[in-house]
Amino acid sequence: MEGKTQMRAMVTGATGFVGKELVRELTDNGIDVVAMVRNRNRVPDEWIGDDRIGFVEGNLFELDKEAWDGRDKKKVDLFYHLGWYGTSGMERADIDGQLANVKGTCEAVRMAAALGCNTFINAGSIMEYEVIELMNSGDYAPGMGNIYSTAKLAADYMARTLANSLSVKYINVIISNIYGAGEKSARFLNTTLRKMIKDETIPLTHGNQLYDFIYITDAVEMIRIAGLSGTSNGKYYIGNSRPKPLKSFLISMKNILESNSELEFGRIPFNVPMLTYEEFDTYKVERELGIMPKVSFEEGIIKMKEWVMKNGEQ
Repeated sequence: MEGKTQMRAMVTGATGFVGKELVRELTDNGIDVVAMVRNRNRVPDEWIGDDRIGFVEGNLFELDKEAWDGRDKKKVDLFYHLGWYGTSGMERADIDGQLANVKGTCEAVRMAAALGCNTFINAGSIMEYEVIELMNSGDYAPGMGNIYSTAKLAADYMARTLANSLSVKYINVIISNIYGAGEKSARFLNTTLRKMIKDETIPLTHGNQLYDFIYITDAVEMIRIAGLSGTSNGKYYIGNSRPKPLKSFLISMKNILESNSELEFGRIPFNVPMLTYEEFDTYKVERELGIMPKVSFEEGIIKMKEWVMKNGEQ
């Protein structure tokens, strides 16, 4: 009897916060990985010499030009596309960069088809839904930060259309607010936690908008299984099924950290439409794929604080 063929996944954005954890999640569950990296110097030391992980150095924005001649062209079963320039800060307003992301996503779909890939998993964003609400309201002026949101939306629509034309199964995973040990980005929860550790005064919006946070290990498990078992053209919300007002999370985090920070709710204006979370099916992962988050918010914040303190990142 022949042995079972080893599954293989391509991961773009593999050296990022979510990408590194997804590589670990895949290999821990018997799936070999080809990690696409822009710079081999950013490859984690623990990956070197690991027979389960291969590397391809390249630029998502130039896949069509490079054509991947002479590169690793073995068949892959799953293509997880996490690579994206400018996910936080002022880079979200970079029109040229965000448009290049859209093209890069389409080129990644073409590459997946060329590699004989069965399934393309695109990392979407909850901000796609926020910008739809904003644009359709007619009462609010979009800001330049919405360039990122509209690019994510365009990438989803275009990549899905292209994947279907190439007979590649397409899945969009809607990433909400992933947090956890190891994050270094300027995203909201990460920067707020570091301010609380230093007991800084923190200006905030009113905090009544619904929010949801999911720990990194839970998130990548959901992403992995969505790729393996999700339905064609399916959308899977990567988060908790029960959102709460942002204010409640922040007060809870302050208590968990025993911080003396003053939380100045209402200091920052918030004049855009608020999501109701009826825009997507938050129970779909739980209902269809049988997965629920394992790490509570309190446990996650403690893990995150321990990592920040240990690594001197505060």
